[in-house]
Amino acid sequence: MLYLLLQKKKCKNCGKLNHRDVLFCWLCGSSFNLRICASGHKNPAWVHHCLTCGKDRTLMSRPHFSKEMSFVKHPTKPSTYIPGRRKIDHVLPWFAVCLGAAILGYMAFLIARSL
Repeated sequence: MLYLLLQKKKCKNCGKLNHRDVLFCWLCGSSFNLRICASGHKNPAWVHHCLTCGKDRTLMSRPHFSKEMSFVKHPTKPSTYIPGRRKIDHVLPWFAVCLGAAILGYMAFLIARSL
């Protein structure tokens, strides 16, 4: 949170604090949420060619790494995919919730039994 007070950008790859006006991280060289072509044009991170001059993606900067998005089928449209989480991603949180509820239930049982 200190980087917000100092008006700095924090690199998502290496964690280095950078000046807010720079386009690239000083340590790892990643660009901040943009792909910048060799001519200096700013593009969104998902583009394959520069939107201004048409240069290939290989001549553009590498933006910060982000988590891969997983896609799931739309519930009513069988041929449509939407961003979502796989069911396997929900197993650990549900296990933790159930375990916590079981421990609380057991503690309540012990307290009620001792009264």
